[in-house]
Amino acid sequence: MNQTAYYKKNILILILFFSLLPAKLLKPSINGDEKEILIINQKRRLYYPIRPERLEYEIEGPIRLEFISRYPSLKTKQNKSIRYNYSIIVDQSDTIMVNHRYKIQKSIKSIQHPKHSYTYSGNYFINLEKGNHIVTLLQKDEQKYPVLIRLLSKEFENSGKNKQILIPTISKNSISLLTDNKILKYYECSSKIPLQIETNNGKVLRIISRLEFSDSMGPEESYRIRVKENNKVVGTYYFSTERSPSSIIKEHPDKVPGKWRSCEIYVGNGEKTYLIEMADKGKVVLTRFMLY
Repeated sequence: MNQTAYYKKNILILILFFSLLPAKLLKPSINGDEKEILIINQKRRLYYPIRPERLEYEIEGPIRLEFISRYPSLKTKQNKSIRYNYSIIVDQSDTIMVNHRYKIQKSIKSIQHPKHSYTYSGNYFINLEKGNHIVTLLQKDEQKYPVLIRLLSKEFENSGKNKQILIPTISKNSISLLTDNKILKYYECSSKIPLQIETNNGKVLRIISRLEFSDSMGPEESYRIRVKENNKVVGTYYFSTERSPSSIIKEHPDKVPGKWRSCEIYVGNGEKTYLIEMADKGKVVLTRFMLY
């Protein structure tokens, strides 16, 4: 299985205009007895190892899930980036392979395994629609150690009208998208054309995206957006979308925009700079940015 996120229509990644409430740590409903406690910034953080027997969670949507993963290693490998991966299966049908590569974070200590070191965290996000869901985590047998996972859930609340439209500081010219008798400005983003966004005095950055469909693409496609701050990956966001029946790209009449999808990043106060890039080569996504 490759790195493409196979995420079906029945579990659309769909967020309306909401902001996130505080996160809650989820406990596996199956095979959650084994735990590992890591000391990170003088705080105890509970992780669960992903074994071949699987970890399984029962989750009520709508909800956003954040998968925080780390991989253990011997201290002699501290200067090397370490590859690891695991699979997420949603409702026993939709499978996503998550691939990460990170260096060792030297300040982390383990209560159970004091001789091990651990990577920086890999952050992966899924938004589930309303209803009951089963989320299963699996790991390939050939990896020497089990991936450690910490699964957080975040509910939503109305964000109100206090929002600011952000314009990328590094981008190509804007694209006009006609939808519902309105013209909205979007910015093209691809693996070759990343975007830079600067935030100030806001708590939540919302990225609204629409995939550009060409004639060779199917009625439904998946795509990934990667967000970095200071060359560190803040998160990789996976979406599935379909062609919009009512929207038109004025500059590219031969392209069809997908239905909009969104993700949110908690940025807090102060000035920050984010790099937004398309993780899938050969695909282009139209983006808008709002700060709350």
